[in-house]
Amino acid sequence: MWDETRAKLLRLTCLACLGTASSCSSPSEPSEVPDRPTPCLSGTALCADRVDLGSGLYLPIHATHLLEHGHAAIKRAIVVVHGSGRNGNDYFERTIASAAAMGLLEETLIVAPTFQTSEDGPSKDEPFWTSGGWKRGHLSSSSGPSPRVSSYTAIDRILKLVLDSERFPILEQIVVTGHSAGGQVAHRFAGASRIENEAPVPFRYVVANPSTYLYIGSERDSQAGFATPDSTACADYDDWHYGLQDLNSYAAAVSRDSIKVQLVRRDVRILIGSADSLSASLDVTCGANLQGRHRFERGQTLIRFMDEFHSDHGHLEMIVPGTGHSSTQMYISAEGRRALFGG
Repeated sequence: MWDETRAKLLRLTCLACLGTASSCSSPSEPSEVPDRPTPCLSGTALCADRVDLGSGLYLPIHATHLLEHGHAAIKRAIVVVHGSGRNGNDYFERTIASAAAMGLLEETLIVAPTFQTSEDGPSKDEPFWTSGGWKRGHLSSSSGPSPRVSSYTAIDRILKLVLDSERFPILEQIVVTGHSAGGQVAHRFAGASRIENEAPVPFRYVVANPSTYLYIGSERDSQAGFATPDSTACADYDDWHYGLQDLNSYAAAVSRDSIKVQLVRRDVRILIGSADSLSASLDVTCGANLQGRHRFERGQTLIRFMDEFHSDHGHLEMIVPGTGHSSTQMYISAEGRRALFGG
């Protein structure tokens, strides 16, 4: 299926480049990048761009449409966060494949940021993070450019551009998603970001196969049910990013109580593969292990926690049968497409 979809995307890219004069000369397509098709559908440098974070800092992204110029036909925006491999270009193409399978490419803006570490060779004006820091919304490295910036603040900046009605006048929905480490980002961002609160369009957070989740209570599952564990051997099990203690600067600016309220009421899709039960790249620290044995169990346990302590929550469990730890299979599945594009 992926090979067929990829071929379709390549055909669409070619057609976009060879379109009629009227379709290729719209105001949303800037004259300074005449070779860039709209939508841009390649994970190569062709569709690469950077987002201005302020203070002379920039974040690398791939995008189907240029954010600074906007596009009048966009109804849905998807911000997709990569996994630990920091391969935003691959996640860009995988999300495009899902949109193509739904026939929704022309009305969907897809943005895939790349959160770099020092190993990635960032430019002098591009902040970078530790390998764990970007996942948790920590500030960028003190060894990089100043001022330091939270990775979650960078996502907020992307969303502010998308929410500009002059750029995207008929926008109807925003989706923030990620798989594996990106799924961790999506769930914590759903709790800690304030940008949705005054947005004129609904948000959805699609959290796919993360290693761990943000718990908004101290209780964890046990043979006797949910209870506060003895933390003697695991003192940090409820610290950020597992829980709401010892918050970083981004989360602390929101407050524990606000994070609880936000995460309960928001539209969060817990998208988990029923075969994601192996330990590859799994967080096995004590704080993580208190959430379950593997990713599939941890997702189901998180839902049971929300059911027990917050019966009015907006989390929805969506299981992809027979699928393991594969972002490609998760996003192209019927369940994945419904999570991203359905009701």
